[in-house]
Amino acid sequence: MVNTKKIVEGVPLDEANVEFNMALEIISHTNKLVFLTGKAGTGKTTFLKYLKQNTQKNTIILAPTGVAAVNAGGQTIHSFFQIKPSIYLPNDRRLQATAAIGDVDRSTIYDHFKYFKEKIEIIKNLELLIIDEISMVRCDLLDVVDKLLRTFRRRKFEPFGGVQVILIGDVFQLSPITKPDEWEILKTVYSSPFFFSSKILEINKPLYIELKKIYRQNDLSFIDLLNKVRKNQLSDSDFKLLNSKYNPLFIPENNSNYITLSTHNKFVQNTNDIKLSELETKQYNYEAVIERDFPEHLFPTEKELKLKEGAQIMFLKNDRGKKYYNGKIAVIQRINEEGILIKLSNEDEILIERNVWNNIKYKWNENEKKIEEEILGSFTQYPLRLAWAITVHKSQGLTFENVIADLSQSFAAGQVYVALSRCTSFEGLILKSKIEKKAIITNPLALDYSKNETPSEILQTELRNGKADYFYRLAKINFRNHDFEEGFDDLLQGIRLRNDIETDAFKENLIRIAKRISKQTIKTKINSNLNSTNNFQFELDLLIENNKQLNEEKIRQNDAIKLLYERTNEYKNENEVLKKFKQDLENKNKKISQKVKTTIRDKEDLQKEIDSLNILLNECNEEKIRLEETKWYQKIFKKSI
Repeated sequence: MVNTKKIVEGVPLDEANVEFNMALEIISHTNKLVFLTGKAGTGKTTFLKYLKQNTQKNTIILAPTGVAAVNAGGQTIHSFFQIKPSIYLPNDRRLQATAAIGDVDRSTIYDHFKYFKEKIEIIKNLELLIIDEISMVRCDLLDVVDKLLRTFRRRKFEPFGGVQVILIGDVFQLSPITKPDEWEILKTVYSSPFFFSSKILEINKPLYIELKKIYRQNDLSFIDLLNKVRKNQLSDSDFKLLNSKYNPLFIPENNSNYITLSTHNKFVQNTNDIKLSELETKQYNYEAVIERDFPEHLFPTEKELKLKEGAQIMFLKNDRGKKYYNGKIAVIQRINEEGILIKLSNEDEILIERNVWNNIKYKWNENEKKIEEEILGSFTQYPLRLAWAITVHKSQGLTFENVIADLSQSFAAGQVYVALSRCTSFEGLILKSKIEKKAIITNPLALDYSKNETPSEILQTELRNGKADYFYRLAKINFRNHDFEEGFDDLLQGIRLRNDIETDAFKENLIRIAKRISKQTIKTKINSNLNSTNNFQFELDLLIENNKQLNEEKIRQNDAIKLLYERTNEYKNENEVLKKFKQDLENKNKKISQKVKTTIRDKEDLQKEIDSLNILLNECNEEKIRLEETKWYQKIFKKSI
């Protein structure tokens, strides 16, 4: 059997919580702007965690402060939208898409908010924006968020640029910080610093859903008393009952787990330092491991945690094993090489390990078309804080069994209510100072706004309409895709939720769908014919291309033949020249041959003459020898001897 129970951090949710489930349904099935509120301890933080884990929408979570953002698993409003701390008015030129006439520097919203491509992709694809601790968000900041979303999503006529926005918080808890000089400027445009005085919410009223069931306290009389503090409706008898807890000399017993709530940081720091110094045990200093980008204003606890055995501490995270939770008070039993051993109020002992907090930013996954978290840096430290005292501001969202409330110097709206509502029971509450009427500050505008809760009938109608719109939209898509069976089923689902058959809009949509289907049928036939024509044209083009290639090949061959012919003629001419040259050579050869023959004859004749001469020479030589041998008288008388 499939387990369909809703679970957050290992803890099953209350299936009977009507408002909780209604809010989840509306957020899941509609695109409505929602303000989710509730008294302290009604599960607003749990709702946020569950929504983050289970929504299918592209979602980002923002908060006004760094620690709130880290605890919620998101970013601050200022860091995500890159909004510089300042005052912004509706006609602020820094928020204008085009430069105003007469503007000297011609600056626009694009000059003051220079987003990279990835940030613009995140904004364009954003579907659900959750803002936690909305009570601390100032009116002008929410208007800036609205303007930025309209501008960068290019949907300037839709609230928040068409993004579904969920505002979570309690107007009776901590209010936005506004300096007097800032309010002097803001009050010219806004009726209060609260988020609900923003121009966007004055025009576009959110669905106001209040979580009713309180899980922190079980005592109905204490719950009623806290509600009167919340709305500043205490009677004299209520003040008397509340101040019956006044005990300025109260000193808690050791290990009784009382925590003092104060409105001032300095008092809290001094109290914890003094209490730690009074312990005679050895002090251990634990340095946090900070990796990459984790700014100081995001630190969830001390960078250097100073602890001793016997020190009263507070857990800063929830244990999935349900042994402790964020805000649980306990005492350090032992510190050694293995770690820190904590003793809980039920006498259980647990060994604490270091925890990791991440500083994240949102990034766009182009392949999966969704917004994802990118870890920029981490802070690793024991999830503990010295907890003899804590500020009211840091206690928001936490639960304590025993509280000493020192509210003599409360100065802001909601501080007394936040402090008192941290305690789980009236018995566990001690007042260090009496609570005077002037100490309970409730802004009358916040009180008026709290009366705007949306009736359950309207919520049911909005939910039904949202679901009906979803199925009608799905039917259109399926009909358009010719998935008629699915489309008909979706249409029936939509009709069951909201019967629009007799409305003009239904008729117009049905006719439009029929025409579209008819057009698509004709278009399909035309496309089929076009495809056939295109195929024929393709084949024809292919033949033409082939013919063109053949012609080109023929031209190339003709060119080759022409070139060959020209070369042949050239060779022929060269051959004629060679023939003539050969003939000339032959003629020359003949002449030479004749000359050679003549020369040979001449040579022979010459040789004969030479031979004759040689004979004659020989004869002469012989005569010479004879004469030389002849005596002189023989020569004279020519007479031989």
